[in-house]
Amino acid sequence: MKSEVITVGTELLLGRIENTNARFIADQLTQLGIESYFQTVVGDNETRIITALKQAATRCNLIIICGGLGPTNDDKTLSAVAKYLGVELKVDQRQFSQIENYFTRQHRPMAPENIKQAQYLTGAQKLKNDVGLALGDFFYNNTDTAVAVLPGPPAEMKTMFLNHLIPVLRQVYPIKQQLTSRVLRFYGISESVLMHQLDDSVTKSDNPSIASYAKNHEILIRLTAPGDNEEQINCLLDETQRKILIRVGEFYYGNGTENSLAKEVVTNLRQRGLTITAAESLTGGLFQSSICGIAGASNIFNGGFVTYANDAKKDLLQIDPQIIDQYGVVSRQTAIAMAMGSRRIMNADIGISFTGVAGPDSLEGNLAGTVWIGLDVKGETTVAKLVQLPQSDSRQAIREKSVLTGLQMILSRLK
Repeated sequence: MKSEVITVGTELLLGRIENTNARFIADQLTQLGIESYFQTVVGDNETRIITALKQAATRCNLIIICGGLGPTNDDKTLSAVAKYLGVELKVDQRQFSQIENYFTRQHRPMAPENIKQAQYLTGAQKLKNDVGLALGDFFYNNTDTAVAVLPGPPAEMKTMFLNHLIPVLRQVYPIKQQLTSRVLRFYGISESVLMHQLDDSVTKSDNPSIASYAKNHEILIRLTAPGDNEEQINCLLDETQRKILIRVGEFYYGNGTENSLAKEVVTNLRQRGLTITAAESLTGGLFQSSICGIAGASNIFNGGFVTYANDAKKDLLQIDPQIIDQYGVVSRQTAIAMAMGSRRIMNADIGISFTGVAGPDSLEGNLAGTVWIGLDVKGETTVAKLVQLPQSDSRQAIREKSVLTGLQMILSRLK
């Protein structure tokens, strides 16, 4: 069983937005046991969309085309699919009524073109849109290549795929074996070094297969295993994960495609009933933003400090001016004083601080990428860690890596 994913949108071709839809669909197809050999991106042009469909049909059994189902003139996908299949478009009156009701509730006029979102392919199975307006389609006549048509907005596409397309695919393409993936997440080690640490007895395994990739300064390892039942597969994945963590467990922090260091930290703090605060200089509030971006952060974070200037460090954190004057702002002593000051003032269980040089220029004789991170945990000795990041990194990369390193420090202390 082979598939091809076609994503439609001129903005994708121009690199203005990331093609997250193709990544999501490919991942879901893998979990369904459906092979995905090709991905195609095509602009909002009917002729080119038809050409892409014809080419895909020569090399796969299932085409999933995504995007271009809106009401505007440049939304050409459904008309292109109809011409490729040689079928007419019809209007689903129930869907059209729902669209009319939507605009009525919004107290907005509905343009005549919105009727396009209620259209479907004659002979296709309609796929309900639980969070948007445009219908999806699944066209299959038992002989030719099947075509699934999905909307482009990620929230609509994902919901339609999970709730309505997967049940159809399972019915049309019965899967003899289950295929399950597990993602292990690592930070603080390069991809090449991590995979080098895993000798042939681990990485050369055919079942489960092991693949690594870098994402947002982290390294992810995906384990994928087929099997007859979930228990059998999980036992295999557990054993492989155990072997991997024996070698590189110090850099591991959790599982899952939607996980993050910030989420792990917030979860662990909530489980322990602990609170945290921060004093940030070079990171400019990025750490606190990362924490507040996680649901449940209000249970563990009441507030913190962004003390970019030296006077702010002295006034807001009540740091002894002699510490900065004697040791400099980029120093172990200042990092410790910032962490201690923030925790004391906010009466938190944990205080963390970030001070350093984001670049591109040096500061106090310290090169760009020089970062001190202080960590003050109630009842324990305050520590500070020197992190030397590559000078070639951008200012934003240095800030992001500093935050990730701080999160890892907290998680390691908690565990």
